Amino acid sequence: MSNYTSAEIHQAVTVLKSQGLSNQDILAEAEQLFDFNQQLYVANILQESDFGSKIIRPVKNYDHDYLFAIIYQAVTSGTDCDRIIDVCSEELNLEDLAFSKLALEYVLINRYISTYERDAFILELYKQYQESKSYQDFVKLASSTKNIYLKQLVYKTAELVAKKTGEIPSLSLPNSKTNPNNSNLISSTEQEIGEVEEKFDLKVGDTLVETLNDFGISCSYIDTKVGPTFKRVKIKLKKGVSYKKVQGLGNDLVQQLGEELGFENPPMISVVPGAVVFDIPRLERQIAHFSDYVDLTSEIDINRIVIPGGVDVDGNYIEISLCDSNVYHTLGGGMTGGGKSQYEKAMVLYLALRYPPSLVKLALSDVKLVSLTCFNGLPHLIAPVAEDAANTLQIFNYLVAEQELRYEEFKRVGVENIKEYNQMFPDCLMPRIVSVTDECFDLLSDSTYKEPIEMDLMKLLAKAGAAGINIFLFTQRPDKDVIKPLIRSNCSGKVAFMVSRPEDSGIILGNPDDNRAASLLGSGDMLYKSPKGVMRLQGLFLGTKADFGDYLNQAMNTSTDIPCWDSGLDFSSLSIESISNNQSEEVSFSIELNDLTKSQIHSLHSRGYELHQIFK
Repeated sequence: MSNYTSAEIHQAVTVLKSQGLSNQDILAEAEQLFDFNQQLYVANILQESDFGSKIIRPVKNYDHDYLFAIIYQAVTSGTDCDRIIDVCSEELNLEDLAFSKLALEYVLINRYISTYERDAFILELYKQYQESKSYQDFVKLASSTKNIYLKQLVYKTAELVAKKTGEIPSLSLPNSKTNPNNSNLISSTEQEIGEVEEKFDLKVGDTLVETLNDFGISCSYIDTKVGPTFKRVKIKLKKGVSYKKVQGLGNDLVQQLGEELGFENPPMISVVPGAVVFDIPRLERQIAHFSDYVDLTSEIDINRIVIPGGVDVDGNYIEISLCDSNVYHTLGGGMTGGGKSQYEKAMVLYLALRYPPSLVKLALSDVKLVSLTCFNGLPHLIAPVAEDAANTLQIFNYLVAEQELRYEEFKRVGVENIKEYNQMFPDCLMPRIVSVTDECFDLLSDSTYKEPIEMDLMKLLAKAGAAGINIFLFTQRPDKDVIKPLIRSNCSGKVAFMVSRPEDSGIILGNPDDNRAASLLGSGDMLYKSPKGVMRLQGLFLGTKADFGDYLNQAMNTSTDIPCWDSGLDFSSLSIESISNNQSEEVSFSIELNDLTKSQIHSLHSRGYELHQIFK
């Protein structure tokens, strides 16, 4: 084998190449015929041959329109750009290769973006917008984004991030002066992020419908509403599809869509007229600041004394009227961190700031000493904030006595409720009394005072509303055995914050099957239920301690010189001793009810009638 000369080996390789053998085939032949050094010589010949063919290409002309068309087709079909360049480098002469590189760059910058590509890009961009810490992240992303349409969205988002974080951009983003093609790319209006969010919402809706279809649930997307805490996606179920098929899908949706849509907690699923709604947590919750929503300056309507409710899914601020005969009294509950204390404080603070003591008086109880004791000293208080069961009972006894005196006054002047009375005597109004009791569970489980407290609550819940006395009861532990059904049923308003157990949700909302409060997100995310239905709201945030302190100081200095109706009842005269003596001196009596009467009472109660209505 060693007798072959270099020239003979070179000629043999040339002949084999001309016959169409590949480099691998020639090397395999060389291993059979030559020694090691001769094999290396064959490999070198092949490398030189390949290099030469790349430098001295055969002249093979392609029509440039044809080249542009196949490159555009390759890009739109998703072919990787490096793969396109590799193929062109192998097949084209130098002139056509140069044209192909320019054509590829042009297509990447100017081509039409498909709906699928746009939605996928917007979805990822929106996630980055929610998580971003600096606009610089988007400047970098824009520099690596070829397509001019997608680059527009990135630069818009960069400016919005700078606005959100309070940064001052240190470089000039593209504008009409520096780049005439980008004259409309940057604007500081909220409409721009609305464009991104709207397309993201559409993507969320389409993805949710697709996933439900995979579960065998035929449905269609209606729209998406955005609240401070969540996005409400409205879905129309096809005819014949039961709500029960989607009711329990929360955890399945987290498993299927949590990573793609960026949520960890199961969406709350509920029915609204004509549709089913999925409340999907927002990637970045918005804070509903007390100062941004409450009205402390407009003219007061004495027939519509209100408290803050919260912000609904459409961003509308909802107020709760204390004068609504359907919702005189309210039961609320939720675990620590749910926002219950913040809600109570916002309610009391608003009443003290908005209304003078001649219109609204307050009766507060806080046995936990953490939520309401800060309001001691308000001119609206009928007594210092009760800090134990004994003092709370004293307040309830006062309210019961006040209630009876008010009804005597109504009888004297010939009216039935506080609204009619204040219309008759506009120059000397009867003030409304708002009683807020935090942690009623402790009071109603107190072995010494639970029975008299329970009895007073029964009397107040039965008919105090028409007399202008509103009862609010709050608890962390809504135990059905402690908070009796008669108390719960006579609180027609319900406020449910985040709970740890689904059964707690059912107790608060008055329906054992309603476990939606277990899907709330805490920090003021709540459900408000009235006879008109259930609303999901974001409660108001009072701000920093300094902000709250400023409001509280303002409330402490509220004017008290406006005349109002006074029952003449002295709270200090209702000592604990006198209450105990009065209770011990009560005359016992019994009422005999026949079976028909008992049946009628039971029927009325089961149909939702309140005590005072049953008495009538």
